[in-house]
Amino acid sequence: MFKDSNFYIVLSFVGFLILLFKFGYRQLSNFLDDRIKVISAELQDANASKEFALAQLGEETKALITVEEEEEKIINNARTQAEILIRNIKQEINDEIKNRQRQYDFQIKKMENLFEIELRELVADHIAQALVVWMREHDSTTVHHQINRKATQMLSQIKAA
Repeated sequence: MFKDSNFYIVLSFVGFLILLFKFGYRQLSNFLDDRIKVISAELQDANASKEFALAQLGEETKALITVEEEEEKIINNARTQAEILIRNIKQEINDEIKNRQRQYDFQIKKMENLFEIELRELVADHIAQALVVWMREHDSTTVHHQINRKATQMLSQIKAA
């Protein structure tokens, strides 16, 4: 049994553990306790940072939601105003079209009246010329007076109409 090297290795290990336990246990225990305290403090700091970050995230999320709501309000308001402007512009265009149509209709009516007047004057001139030619061919004074009266009546009727 004493010749086996495993026995000496186990004996050495047990002795090492006894020495370690007797002289190093408190130091190792204190070291591990200190390390546990440091890790706990770091965990508490990390949890505090996490809570702070979550609080910040909540605030930022609320701010983002508020900004998105405001953005939607602005967009909806802009759409409404654009629709109103489009309706107003269309109405102005339709009003302008109607106004110009009335002006053109008035000008057309005015031109029709002027054309009718010129046509009547032209017909009256032709009738007068025809009467003058007829009167030259017929020398009777009585006929001339009757024709003049009749022509004057007809001309005044044509111009009056």
